[in-house]
Amino acid sequence: MSFLAGTGLSRAERAEDAGREAALAAVGALKGEAPALVIVFTTPRYDLPALLAAIRGVTGDAPLVGATGSGEFVRGEFMGFGAGVVVLVLSAGRYRFGVASAGAIKGDLDRAGQELARSSRSRAGASPHAAVLLLADALLGDLQQLVLGIYRITGPRVGIVGGAAGDEQKFIATFVFHDDRVVEQGAVAVWIASEHPIPIVTRHGWQPIGIPMLVTRAAGTQLIEIAGRPAAAAYEEQLGLAPGQLGVADFWGTSITHPFGLLQADGDTVIRVARSKTAEGVLNIQGCVPPEGSAVQVMRGDADSLLAVVPEVARTALAAAAAPGVLIAFSCAARMGVCQARIAEEPQALQAAAGDIPSFGIYCCGEFARTSGVLGTHNATLTALVL
Repeated sequence: MSFLAGTGLSRAERAEDAGREAALAAVGALKGEAPALVIVFTTPRYDLPALLAAIRGVTGDAPLVGATGSGEFVRGEFMGFGAGVVVLVLSAGRYRFGVASAGAIKGDLDRAGQELARSSRSRAGASPHAAVLLLADALLGDLQQLVLGIYRITGPRVGIVGGAAGDEQKFIATFVFHDDRVVEQGAVAVWIASEHPIPIVTRHGWQPIGIPMLVTRAAGTQLIEIAGRPAAAAYEEQLGLAPGQLGVADFWGTSITHPFGLLQADGDTVIRVARSKTAEGVLNIQGCVPPEGSAVQVMRGDADSLLAVVPEVARTALAAAAAPGVLIAFSCAARMGVCQARIAEEPQALQAAAGDIPSFGIYCCGEFARTSGVLGTHNATLTALVL
């Protein structure tokens, strides 16, 4: 049985019309084969239960997962804020998919991750290779705890990839989907069982400036002290600014182009964006704070440096795949803020590098990519897998 991937999109105003139009286009590409997995990324403006019902009216009982985002893309076409819905439908082919979800998991992410991994694995069954596709509410707190819980079950041989749902950068309410349900304060996981390795590739394009600094106090998603000083003061110093020179209100305009790089043993950096600061000089990190005792550097990037890594992500992932059928990508809404009017170049470059292989993805509020070590949460980063 061949592995097929079909994509569809719609910008229709009504949820029912949009869901049906996008699903019909996606299913039509399967050439009569039954859907085995449906992935839906959409603007949060729709009546989400109605949207899911319309999609499942076309795709039937095939497992469905998805999320709200901050822009979606398919086959190189970028869907901006409030634009519509994109649907990816996969036949089974050489894969078996096991899906599990959990709601109301805030404050219990490690345990929830373990249960998601166990349940999705049991539904997919044993295989020599596997990966976990993870979608989660971005507002759950320290999302690394969710990844850690999954890792406790998967071990080091199973990659984790995905993203945190968005709400077009309002940070009010973000949602993931499982079948016909909108899962609130929750996550959904797809265990992908495979006979071949599933390549996952991550790049960001940020470059370090200043010197490495030690995180000396952190809690939850707050970076409190760096090198024994208020985190904001140490951060501003690396930018050549006086402590307090960046006001609370205008902080994001600078921090979006100067994130932290969390130094790894192999010399690579994992990006952490400070979304805001408090009057006391505490920095609020999106998704996962650099832990106490870790070394960080302030990074710098622009549209040119961030977009330069895009073709490499696609080409590297595709080159490692046994028989590529689809490129699924997760990029960050923060990259939209840096690239601004040029952001459409990112999905265009992904598709250009993919050639005839369809690309499909979403702009997230934090990306998941764990291929080595335990750390698997990222900001302002582009990650992709190929099936």
